[in-house]
Amino acid sequence: MTVPNPARPCVERRGFLIALGGVMASLPAIAAAQDANTLPGATMGGDGYIPVRRPPKPDAAAILSRAERDAAERKLACPCPCTLDVFTCRTSMPCGFSPRMHSDVVSLAEGGYSEAEILAFFEEEYGEVVRMAPRAQGFNLFGWLAPFLAILTGGLLIMWMLRGWKRNAADGATSDVHPLPVDATEDEMARLDRAVRGEER
Repeated sequence: MTVPNPARPCVERRGFLIALGGVMASLPAIAAAQDANTLPGATMGGDGYIPVRRPPKPDAAAILSRAERDAAERKLACPCPCTLDVFTCRTSMPCGFSPRMHSDVVSLAEGGYSEAEILAFFEEEYGEVVRMAPRAQGFNLFGWLAPFLAILTGGLLIMWMLRGWKRNAADGATSDVHPLPVDATEDEMARLDRAVRGEER
């Protein structure tokens, strides 16, 4: 039979109160850190959001449908570490960048700007890195065409090699057949031929 230790509940209660006090003391710091991380544009690398705003066109009316506006967002890279486009980032794992960039796209679209103009404005502020895919012009054109050129060159090289192997095989098949010299008279060759045919017993 074990004798209860009257001091043990006191010790456990004291440990619990100390732990609770530590948690309560750290709550303001946790809240501050959480607020810092949830601020618009706040990421591990800090705030890198750049406003993209232009005055609306005179008598502006939106010329982009919602689907076309979303398509424009899919062509813009979100600057956060997600490596997604703005539309996908804001609809799946919104960071501090994508909602504000979306707001800029909406504002520009309502200001009467086209998709090409909106993408150009973002590129002016962020540089070409804001595009999900580089424009097909200048040196970038080589990047677009290089894979197709490599495939075409590889295909032509394989065809050339196959033709060479086929030609070598055909040449080898004819050149390797050489009749052996036979030291026999015509009468002996005739007898041999009849023996092979089974005519001579």
